[in-house]
Amino acid sequence: MRNLNYFHFERNRYFYGKLLSVDDFEAEQRYMNDKRRILNRFMNGMGVVCGLNVVGVDEETISVETGLALDDAGREIVVEKPVLKKLGMIDGFADYQEDDEANNNLYLYIEYQEKAQEAVHSIAASHDSNEEFNKYQEGYHLYLSSVKPDGKQTVRGIFEENTVLYENHGIRITQTVPRYVSPEQEFELEVMVEKINQSKPVCFSYDLECIGVEGIEEQATHIAFSEEDNEQSSVYYLKKRFRALPVRKAKGALKPAVGSFLLEVGDEKQNFELRGSSNLLIAGTSPIVQMREHYYHSVMEDVMSSTGRHGICIARISVVRGGGTYLIDAIESMPFAQYIDTAPYTQAVRMMEQKQQEENARKETAAGRHNALEAEQKTQTACGTVTIYMGIGGLKGKRFYSEEIVHGLGLGAVYMTLGQEGENGENSSIMYGDQDIFEQAEQRAPVKLAARVDMTKGSFQIGIECMRDTAQQQVTVHWMAVKDDRMSQTDSEAPVMKINPDMKNMYVRESYYFEALIAGISDSRVFWSVKESDGGSIDENGMYTAPNQPGVYEIRAVSMDDPQLTASTYVVIRDKNS
Repeated sequence: MRNLNYFHFERNRYFYGKLLSVDDFEAEQRYMNDKRRILNRFMNGMGVVCGLNVVGVDEETISVETGLALDDAGREIVVEKPVLKKLGMIDGFADYQEDDEANNNLYLYIEYQEKAQEAVHSIAASHDSNEEFNKYQEGYHLYLSSVKPDGKQTVRGIFEENTVLYENHGIRITQTVPRYVSPEQEFELEVMVEKINQSKPVCFSYDLECIGVEGIEEQATHIAFSEEDNEQSSVYYLKKRFRALPVRKAKGALKPAVGSFLLEVGDEKQNFELRGSSNLLIAGTSPIVQMREHYYHSVMEDVMSSTGRHGICIARISVVRGGGTYLIDAIESMPFAQYIDTAPYTQAVRMMEQKQQEENARKETAAGRHNALEAEQKTQTACGTVTIYMGIGGLKGKRFYSEEIVHGLGLGAVYMTLGQEGENGENSSIMYGDQDIFEQAEQRAPVKLAARVDMTKGSFQIGIECMRDTAQQQVTVHWMAVKDDRMSQTDSEAPVMKINPDMKNMYVRESYYFEALIAGISDSRVFWSVKESDGGSIDENGMYTAPNQPGVYEIRAVSMDDPQLTASTYVVIRDKNS
């Protein structure tokens, strides 16, 4: 059934008068099969191409759905119609029943199988029945095992190394590290503890010797596990953080220290020696480059030297047993992700990634425009001059006021600065603050200045008070108003929202991004909608897609924070041919 003897390739050479034998026809089929299978294996890999989902039908029955897979010899495994199987009727279940009841995990495998079909009479048959089979039917075979797939068969096995340190007493301890790291790169050591044929509680500990690496957390090199501290299960994971030393092209390792392993199963304590070491390469180049170089160098040798039974694991089935019966507790389809990425799937992934990148770029651009607009609007200023007349002159304590002035910065609080100009506007300076500080100040009316801002109207009024009697008839005041939008909004300032642009001309089936600009509340998120049912569509980000029908349609935005806060805009849709 297993054929990895691809080489060397031979095909028939035809000529007139050639006598064809069984060997010639078999060579013809072998040549075509071997060429196809070697391309399948080395270009596509091993795993499920599509389908082959495993689902539970009832507490004892599973269903394997239709699908296609390639095995480790490049042979096609096709399930053309769903197959229902009672778990107890699948090969390997009898061996599982003989195991200890603590084992509740089974792995369902599918492998290539071909059977001779269509018996026919043969005058040259070498046996008494005088029959031969006329065809081979290609198919598949399902079987169960308590052994999970070898890590080298999976994609993860290309960049991770799994090392079984201990396998006895119904316990398996496996360490996993990356195969390639860069100097000073941090990485994770994962210790997986599996209880296969053991019902008693398990505790163990051991220390690690580090070569080329160091721990980056407290007691990273001390591995300790106690089942009393975990929920009752059959698989546990421990994780530790390490860092590669600043060396290049060196081999690193994490191996158990001699004499450090202490195992406790139930009430029994035993000392064993752990064998094996988790090795990694501290590459001079990036881990990806190093992985690629090693993969292309060794993949043919690894595949061609592979022996034994290597079906594809399509499900992990948890079983509850008791009293000679069993129940299916849970089914995990494709637990080791042994998938083959086909060209359409890979192309679809690239297109989705491209669209996501475009969307991210659009959001960044929109955010940049929004931030720029906010930056412009954060600080606003306005300035001007006003002349306040005092008639024939002012007496001490007399007050005079300007008309109400609109500063143009909108509602809310503003800062005001007032300065007094010299008499008749001929002086070269403007006085701010108390005039008495300057002893020889230029001649100015002896007045005090003040401003009162009306935040509800966006206006202000300037007042002056004479500090001494003066014959000066008017005072010219220079004013500046400053508004900072970063200041907290006052209760009197109502939140507002508008949609940018306020009107848009578009063609049918065109798309455009609308923005909702909100002031007065911190949450700028909105719900988008189109008033007309046939007026096109708009997504949660404001991307509007015009309908096929020309017309005028209304787009609405409603604040998520305040449903009473709404805004609308209109789009005019035209036909390109009109």
